[in-house]
Amino acid sequence: MRTVFASLLILLLLATIDTTLTGVIAPTLVAELGGRDQVELVVVAYALASTLTLPLWGRAGDLRGHKRVLLAALVLFEIGSAACAAAQDMPQLVAARAVQGVGAGGLMVGVITVVAALVPPRERARYQGYVTSVTAVAMVGGPLAGGLLTDALSWRWAYLVNLPLGGVAFVALALLVRLPPPAREGRARRPADYLAVLPPRLLAVRNFALAAILAPLQGAVMLSSVTYLPLHLQAGGGSAAASGVLLLPLLAGSVAASFLSGRVISATGRYKPVLVAGTSLVAVGAAGTALTGAGGAVLAVLGVGSGMLMQLVTLVAQNSVPVADVGVASGAGPFLRQLGGVAGVTMTGALYEAGSVQVAFTALTAVAVAAVVVAALVVENPLRVTTG
Repeated sequence: MRTVFASLLILLLLATIDTTLTGVIAPTLVAELGGRDQVELVVVAYALASTLTLPLWGRAGDLRGHKRVLLAALVLFEIGSAACAAAQDMPQLVAARAVQGVGAGGLMVGVITVVAALVPPRERARYQGYVTSVTAVAMVGGPLAGGLLTDALSWRWAYLVNLPLGGVAFVALALLVRLPPPAREGRARRPADYLAVLPPRLLAVRNFALAAILAPLQGAVMLSSVTYLPLHLQAGGGSAAASGVLLLPLLAGSVAASFLSGRVISATGRYKPVLVAGTSLVAVGAAGTALTGAGGAVLAVLGVGSGMLMQLVTLVAQNSVPVADVGVASGAGPFLRQLGGVAGVTMTGALYEAGSVQVAFTALTAVAVAAVVVAALVVENPLRVTTG
Protein backbone atom coordinates (compact mmCIF):
# COMPACT_ATOMS: atom_id res chain seq x y z
CA MET A 1 0.00 0.00 0.00
CA ARG A 2 2.84 2.39 0.75
CA THR A 3 4.40 1.95 -2.68
CA VAL A 4 1.02 2.40 -4.37
CA PHE A 5 0.22 5.52 -2.37
CA ALA A 6 3.68 7.01 -2.98
CA SER A 7 3.22 6.43 -6.72
CA LEU A 8 -0.18 8.12 -6.64
CA LEU A 9 1.32 11.11 -4.81
CA ILE A 10 4.06 11.40 -7.45
CA LEU A 11 1.44 11.60 -10.19
CA LEU A 12 -0.54 14.23 -8.32
CA LEU A 13 2.64 16.22 -7.73
CA LEU A 14 3.55 16.20 -11.43
CA ALA A 15 0.08 17.14 -12.65
CA THR A 16 -0.41 19.93 -10.13
CA ILE A 17 3.04 21.48 -10.25
CA ASP A 18 2.74 21.91 -14.02
CA THR A 19 -0.30 24.11 -13.38
CA THR A 20 1.74 26.88 -11.77
CA LEU A 21 5.40 26.59 -12.82
CA THR A 22 5.03 27.88 -16.38
CA GLY A 23 4.07 31.41 -15.41
CA VAL A 24 7.45 31.98 -13.77
CA ILE A 25 9.48 30.68 -16.73
CA ALA A 26 7.47 32.68 -19.28
CA PRO A 27 10.17 35.36 -19.85
CA THR A 28 12.70 32.63 -20.73
CA LEU A 29 10.22 30.96 -23.06
CA VAL A 30 9.69 34.22 -24.94
CA ALA A 31 13.43 34.85 -25.20
CA GLU A 32 14.07 31.42 -26.76
CA LEU A 33 10.88 30.64 -28.70
CA GLY A 34 9.45 34.08 -29.44
CA GLY A 35 5.70 34.59 -29.57
CA ARG A 36 5.32 37.13 -26.78
CA ASP A 37 1.66 37.59 -27.72
CA GLN A 38 1.06 33.84 -27.25
CA VAL A 39 2.84 33.21 -23.98
CA GLU A 40 -0.34 33.35 -21.88
CA LEU A 41 -1.70 30.48 -24.00
CA VAL A 42 1.01 28.22 -22.56
CA VAL A 43 -0.72 28.53 -19.19
CA VAL A 44 -4.30 28.70 -20.46
CA ALA A 45 -4.00 25.66 -22.76
CA TYR A 46 -2.94 23.42 -19.87
CA ALA A 47 -5.45 24.87 -17.40
CA LEU A 48 -8.42 24.63 -19.73
CA ALA A 49 -7.54 21.17 -21.07
CA SER A 50 -7.12 19.72 -17.58
CA THR A 51 -10.22 21.49 -16.24
CA LEU A 52 -12.63 20.60 -19.03
CA THR A 53 -11.63 16.92 -19.08
CA LEU A 54 -11.73 16.29 -15.32
CA PRO A 55 -15.36 15.13 -15.17
CA LEU A 56 -14.95 13.14 -18.40
CA TRP A 57 -12.06 11.19 -16.88
CA GLY A 58 -14.07 10.63 -13.71
CA ARG A 59 -17.02 9.29 -15.66
CA ALA A 60 -14.78 7.10 -17.79
CA GLY A 61 -13.28 5.63 -14.61
CA ASP A 62 -16.73 4.72 -13.30
CA LEU A 63 -17.52 2.96 -16.57
CA ARG A 64 -14.18 1.41 -17.57
CA GLY A 65 -12.30 1.03 -14.30
CA HIS A 66 -10.25 3.63 -12.45
CA LYS A 67 -6.89 1.87 -12.72
CA ARG A 68 -7.15 1.45 -16.48
CA VAL A 69 -8.20 5.06 -17.01
CA LEU A 70 -5.49 6.42 -14.68
CA LEU A 71 -2.74 4.60 -16.57
CA ALA A 72 -4.12 5.83 -19.92
CA ALA A 73 -4.06 9.40 -18.60
CA LEU A 74 -0.47 8.97 -17.44
CA VAL A 75 0.64 7.83 -20.90
CA LEU A 76 -1.00 10.89 -22.45
CA PHE A 77 0.59 13.19 -19.86
CA GLU A 78 4.03 11.75 -20.57
CA ILE A 79 3.59 12.18 -24.32
CA GLY A 80 2.58 15.80 -23.77
CA SER A 81 5.55 16.41 -21.45
CA ALA A 82 8.00 15.06 -24.02
CA ALA A 83 6.41 17.21 -26.71
CA CYS A 84 6.70 20.29 -24.48
CA ALA A 85 10.42 19.69 -23.95
CA ALA A 86 10.94 19.23 -27.71
CA ALA A 87 8.94 22.31 -28.80
CA GLN A 88 10.76 24.59 -31.24
CA ASP A 89 8.31 27.49 -31.30
CA MET A 90 5.42 28.86 -29.26
CA PRO A 91 2.55 27.25 -31.24
CA GLN A 92 4.18 23.83 -30.80
CA LEU A 93 4.53 24.42 -27.07
CA VAL A 94 0.91 25.55 -26.73
CA ALA A 95 -0.33 22.44 -28.57
CA ALA A 96 1.87 20.18 -26.45
CA ARG A 97 0.63 21.82 -23.28
CA ALA A 98 -2.95 21.11 -24.33
CA VAL A 99 -2.13 17.41 -24.75
CA GLN A 100 -0.29 17.40 -21.43
CA GLY A 101 -3.28 19.13 -19.80
CA VAL A 102 -5.74 16.48 -21.00
CA GLY A 103 -3.56 13.82 -19.40
CA ALA A 104 -3.18 15.90 -16.24
CA GLY A 105 -6.95 16.06 -15.85
CA GLY A 106 -7.04 12.27 -15.76
CA LEU A 107 -4.21 12.13 -13.22
CA MET A 108 -5.87 14.62 -10.88
CA VAL A 109 -9.19 12.81 -10.74
CA GLY A 110 -7.63 9.36 -11.08
CA VAL A 111 -5.49 9.69 -7.98
CA ILE A 112 -8.49 10.75 -5.91
CA THR A 113 -10.74 7.98 -7.20
CA VAL A 114 -8.14 5.22 -6.74
CA VAL A 115 -7.62 6.37 -3.14
CA ALA A 116 -11.42 6.34 -2.72
CA ALA A 117 -11.55 2.79 -4.08
CA LEU A 118 -8.81 1.53 -1.77
CA VAL A 119 -9.67 3.34 1.47
CA PRO A 120 -13.05 3.75 3.28
CA PRO A 121 -14.20 7.36 3.91
CA ARG A 122 -13.51 7.28 7.66
CA GLU A 123 -9.84 6.47 6.98
CA ARG A 124 -9.79 8.36 3.69
CA ALA A 125 -9.55 11.70 5.43
CA ARG A 126 -6.14 10.72 6.84
CA TYR A 127 -4.87 9.65 3.43
CA GLN A 128 -6.32 12.72 1.80
CA GLY A 129 -4.32 14.76 4.29
CA TYR A 130 -1.23 13.49 2.50
CA VAL A 131 -2.86 14.15 -0.85
CA THR A 132 -3.66 17.68 0.22
CA SER A 133 -0.12 18.25 1.45
CA VAL A 134 1.31 17.22 -1.90
CA THR A 135 -1.23 19.39 -3.72
CA ALA A 136 -0.30 22.37 -1.58
CA VAL A 137 3.42 21.80 -2.12
CA ALA A 138 2.86 21.57 -5.87
CA MET A 139 0.57 24.59 -6.11
CA VAL A 140 2.79 26.89 -4.08
CA GLY A 141 6.11 25.28 -4.93
CA GLY A 142 5.47 25.27 -8.68
CA PRO A 143 6.75 28.82 -9.23
CA LEU A 144 9.82 28.15 -7.09
CA ALA A 145 10.59 24.86 -8.88
CA GLY A 146 10.12 26.48 -12.27
CA GLY A 147 12.47 29.31 -11.39
CA LEU A 148 15.17 27.03 -9.98
CA LEU A 149 15.10 24.58 -12.91
CA THR A 150 15.26 27.41 -15.42
CA ASP A 151 18.13 29.18 -13.67
CA ALA A 152 20.15 25.98 -13.05
CA LEU A 153 19.48 23.96 -16.24
CA SER A 154 16.92 24.92 -18.86
CA TRP A 155 13.20 25.56 -19.07
CA ARG A 156 12.94 22.25 -20.96
CA TRP A 157 13.83 20.37 -17.77
CA ALA A 158 10.62 21.63 -16.20
CA TYR A 159 8.92 19.14 -18.53
CA LEU A 160 11.62 16.48 -18.96
CA VAL A 161 11.63 15.73 -15.23
CA ASN A 162 8.11 14.30 -15.63
CA LEU A 163 9.31 11.40 -17.80
CA PRO A 164 11.36 9.26 -15.37
CA LEU A 165 9.13 9.98 -12.39
CA GLY A 166 5.98 9.17 -14.34
CA GLY A 167 7.58 6.03 -15.75
CA VAL A 168 8.41 4.65 -12.31
CA ALA A 169 4.89 5.39 -11.07
CA PHE A 170 3.35 3.66 -14.11
CA VAL A 171 5.24 0.42 -13.47
CA ALA A 172 4.40 0.41 -9.75
CA LEU A 173 0.69 1.06 -10.27
CA ALA A 174 0.37 -1.39 -13.16
CA LEU A 175 1.87 -4.19 -11.08
CA LEU A 176 0.54 -3.48 -7.59
CA VAL A 177 -2.94 -1.93 -7.80
CA ARG A 178 -5.85 -4.36 -7.56
CA LEU A 179 -9.33 -2.83 -7.77
CA PRO A 180 -12.80 -4.43 -7.98
CA PRO A 181 -14.51 -4.24 -11.40
CA PRO A 182 -16.48 -1.05 -12.04
CA ALA A 183 -20.04 -1.07 -10.77
CA ARG A 184 -21.39 -0.41 -14.25
CA GLU A 185 -19.25 -3.03 -16.02
CA GLY A 186 -22.23 -5.18 -16.92
CA ARG A 187 -24.04 -2.38 -18.70
CA ALA A 188 -23.79 -1.70 -22.41
CA ARG A 189 -21.70 1.44 -22.80
CA ARG A 190 -23.04 4.21 -25.00
CA PRO A 191 -21.47 7.60 -25.85
CA ALA A 192 -24.12 9.23 -23.71
CA ASP A 193 -22.80 7.35 -20.67
CA TYR A 194 -19.49 9.19 -20.94
CA LEU A 195 -21.10 12.58 -21.56
CA ALA A 196 -23.29 12.41 -18.45
CA VAL A 197 -20.45 13.81 -16.34
CA LEU A 198 -22.63 15.59 -13.79
CA PRO A 199 -26.01 13.85 -13.52
CA PRO A 200 -28.74 16.32 -12.48
CA ARG A 201 -29.99 13.84 -9.87
CA LEU A 202 -26.78 14.40 -7.87
CA LEU A 203 -27.47 18.12 -7.66
CA ALA A 204 -30.63 17.22 -5.73
CA VAL A 205 -28.38 15.84 -2.97
CA ARG A 206 -27.89 18.71 -0.54
CA ASN A 207 -24.25 18.17 0.40
CA PHE A 208 -23.20 17.41 -3.17
CA ALA A 209 -24.85 20.61 -4.37
CA LEU A 210 -23.18 22.64 -1.60
CA ALA A 211 -19.79 21.07 -2.40
CA ALA A 212 -20.36 22.01 -6.04
CA ILE A 213 -20.74 25.65 -4.92
CA LEU A 214 -17.83 25.56 -2.48
CA ALA A 215 -15.31 24.11 -4.93
CA PRO A 216 -15.20 27.05 -7.39
CA LEU A 217 -15.18 29.59 -4.56
CA GLN A 218 -12.20 27.78 -3.01
CA GLY A 219 -10.43 27.56 -6.38
CA ALA A 220 -10.89 31.26 -7.12
CA VAL A 221 -9.11 32.35 -3.94
CA MET A 222 -6.31 29.76 -4.02
CA LEU A 223 -5.28 29.95 -7.67
CA SER A 224 -5.52 33.74 -7.70
CA SER A 225 -3.25 33.90 -4.66
CA VAL A 226 -0.48 31.69 -6.04
CA THR A 227 -0.67 33.44 -9.42
CA TYR A 228 -0.67 37.13 -8.54
CA LEU A 229 1.28 37.31 -5.31
CA PRO A 230 4.52 36.18 -7.06
CA LEU A 231 3.82 38.58 -9.94
CA HIS A 232 3.34 41.34 -7.38
CA LEU A 233 6.83 40.67 -6.02
CA GLN A 234 8.41 40.44 -9.47
CA ALA A 235 6.89 43.80 -10.37
CA GLY A 236 8.92 45.20 -7.48
CA GLY A 237 12.17 43.86 -8.91
CA GLY A 238 12.33 40.35 -7.41
CA SER A 239 13.64 37.33 -9.32
CA ALA A 240 11.59 34.30 -10.39
CA ALA A 241 13.01 32.20 -7.56
CA ALA A 242 12.51 34.98 -5.01
CA SER A 243 8.86 35.33 -6.03
CA GLY A 244 8.39 31.65 -5.25
CA VAL A 245 10.04 32.09 -1.85
CA LEU A 246 7.39 34.71 -1.03
CA LEU A 247 4.83 31.93 -0.86
CA LEU A 248 6.72 29.75 1.63
CA PRO A 249 4.59 30.85 4.65
CA LEU A 250 1.48 29.95 2.67
CA LEU A 251 3.04 26.61 1.75
CA ALA A 252 4.07 25.77 5.31
CA GLY A 253 0.66 26.63 6.70
CA SER A 254 -1.15 24.68 4.02
CA VAL A 255 0.92 21.51 4.38
CA ALA A 256 0.72 21.46 8.18
CA ALA A 257 -3.02 22.13 8.25
CA SER A 258 -3.87 19.55 5.58
CA PHE A 259 -1.94 16.84 7.40
CA LEU A 260 -3.37 17.62 10.83
CA SER A 261 -6.95 18.16 9.66
CA GLY A 262 -6.93 14.77 7.92
CA ARG A 263 -5.82 13.13 11.15
CA VAL A 264 -8.54 14.91 13.13
CA ILE A 265 -11.30 13.88 10.71
CA SER A 266 -10.14 10.25 10.67
CA ALA A 267 -10.02 10.16 14.48
CA THR A 268 -13.36 11.88 15.12
CA GLY A 269 -15.39 11.16 11.99
CA ARG A 270 -16.42 14.83 11.96
CA TYR A 271 -15.68 17.13 9.06
CA LYS A 272 -18.06 20.10 9.27
CA PRO A 273 -16.11 21.93 12.02
CA VAL A 274 -12.96 21.64 9.88
CA LEU A 275 -14.88 22.84 6.83
CA VAL A 276 -16.25 25.93 8.58
CA ALA A 277 -12.92 26.72 10.26
CA GLY A 278 -11.04 26.38 6.98
CA THR A 279 -13.32 28.68 5.03
CA SER A 280 -13.23 31.22 7.88
CA LEU A 281 -9.43 31.28 7.97
CA VAL A 282 -9.27 31.75 4.20
CA ALA A 283 -11.57 34.75 4.55
CA VAL A 284 -9.39 36.18 7.35
CA GLY A 285 -6.23 35.64 5.28
CA ALA A 286 -7.69 37.27 2.18
CA ALA A 287 -8.94 40.22 4.22
CA GLY A 288 -5.54 40.56 5.90
CA THR A 289 -3.81 40.64 2.52
CA ALA A 290 -6.22 43.31 1.30
CA LEU A 291 -5.61 45.46 4.39
CA THR A 292 -1.91 44.97 5.09
CA GLY A 293 -0.35 43.44 1.96
CA ALA A 294 1.30 40.04 1.52
CA GLY A 295 2.95 39.65 4.90
CA GLY A 296 4.25 36.33 6.18
CA ALA A 297 1.74 35.95 9.02
CA VAL A 298 -1.22 36.78 6.78
CA LEU A 299 -0.09 34.29 4.15
CA ALA A 300 0.34 31.62 6.82
CA VAL A 301 -3.29 32.10 7.89
CA LEU A 302 -4.41 31.90 4.26
CA GLY A 303 -2.34 28.74 3.84
CA VAL A 304 -3.76 27.05 6.95
CA GLY A 305 -7.31 27.66 5.77
CA SER A 306 -6.56 26.50 2.23
CA GLY A 307 -4.83 23.36 3.51
CA MET A 308 -7.85 22.40 5.59
CA LEU A 309 -10.08 22.63 2.52
CA MET A 310 -7.88 21.27 -0.28
CA GLN A 311 -9.47 17.79 -0.49
CA LEU A 312 -12.17 18.15 2.14
CA VAL A 313 -14.71 19.57 -0.30
CA THR A 314 -14.19 16.53 -2.52
CA LEU A 315 -14.57 14.21 0.50
CA VAL A 316 -17.94 15.83 1.31
CA ALA A 317 -19.08 15.27 -2.28
CA GLN A 318 -17.84 11.65 -2.32
CA ASN A 319 -19.55 10.81 0.96
CA SER A 320 -22.89 12.20 -0.22
CA VAL A 321 -23.31 9.99 -3.32
CA PRO A 322 -23.68 6.23 -3.97
CA VAL A 323 -20.46 4.26 -4.41
CA ALA A 324 -21.17 3.87 -8.14
CA ASP A 325 -20.98 7.68 -8.52
CA VAL A 326 -17.76 8.25 -6.56
CA GLY A 327 -15.83 8.80 -9.79
CA VAL A 328 -18.29 11.49 -10.86
CA ALA A 329 -18.03 13.16 -7.45
CA SER A 330 -14.25 12.91 -7.51
CA GLY A 331 -14.08 14.55 -10.92
CA ALA A 332 -16.70 17.21 -10.23
CA GLY A 333 -14.82 18.68 -7.25
CA PRO A 334 -11.49 19.36 -8.98
CA PHE A 335 -13.30 20.38 -12.19
CA LEU A 336 -15.36 23.03 -10.46
CA ARG A 337 -12.38 24.14 -8.34
CA GLN A 338 -10.26 24.61 -11.44
CA LEU A 339 -13.12 26.36 -13.25
CA GLY A 340 -13.50 28.73 -10.32
CA GLY A 341 -9.73 29.22 -10.34
CA VAL A 342 -9.77 30.28 -13.99
CA ALA A 343 -12.62 32.71 -13.32
CA GLY A 344 -10.90 34.00 -10.18
CA VAL A 345 -7.59 34.58 -11.97
CA THR A 346 -9.41 36.49 -14.71
CA MET A 347 -11.24 38.68 -12.20
CA THR A 348 -8.19 39.19 -10.01
CA GLY A 349 -6.00 40.02 -13.02
CA ALA A 350 -8.36 42.73 -14.19
CA LEU A 351 -8.56 44.26 -10.72
CA TYR A 352 -4.80 43.95 -10.19
CA GLU A 353 -4.03 45.75 -13.44
CA ALA A 354 -6.61 48.43 -12.77
CA GLY A 355 -5.79 48.97 -9.11
CA SER A 356 -3.44 47.03 -6.82
CA VAL A 357 -3.02 43.74 -5.01
CA GLN A 358 -5.11 45.18 -2.17
CA VAL A 359 -8.03 45.91 -4.50
CA ALA A 360 -7.83 42.41 -5.97
CA PHE A 361 -7.83 40.75 -2.54
CA THR A 362 -10.77 42.85 -1.38
CA ALA A 363 -12.81 41.13 -4.08
CA LEU A 364 -11.37 37.75 -3.11
CA THR A 365 -12.39 38.41 0.50
CA ALA A 366 -16.01 38.71 -0.62
CA VAL A 367 -15.66 35.37 -2.42
CA ALA A 368 -14.18 33.78 0.71
CA VAL A 369 -16.98 35.09 2.93
CA ALA A 370 -19.53 33.54 0.57
CA ALA A 371 -17.71 30.22 1.03
CA VAL A 372 -18.09 30.49 4.81
CA VAL A 373 -21.85 30.87 4.43
CA VAL A 374 -22.08 27.84 2.12
CA ALA A 375 -19.93 25.73 4.47
CA ALA A 376 -22.25 26.52 7.37
CA LEU A 377 -25.17 25.01 5.41
CA VAL A 378 -23.49 21.60 4.99
CA VAL A 379 -25.17 18.76 6.91
CA GLU A 380 -22.65 16.49 8.63
CA ASN A 381 -23.57 13.00 7.46
CA PRO A 382 -21.63 10.11 9.06
CA LEU A 383 -18.58 9.07 7.03
CA ARG A 384 -18.86 5.60 5.52
CA VAL A 385 -16.59 3.05 7.15
CA THR A 386 -16.26 0.79 4.11
CA THR A 387 -15.45 1.36 0.43
CA GLY A 388 -18.64 -0.40 -0.66
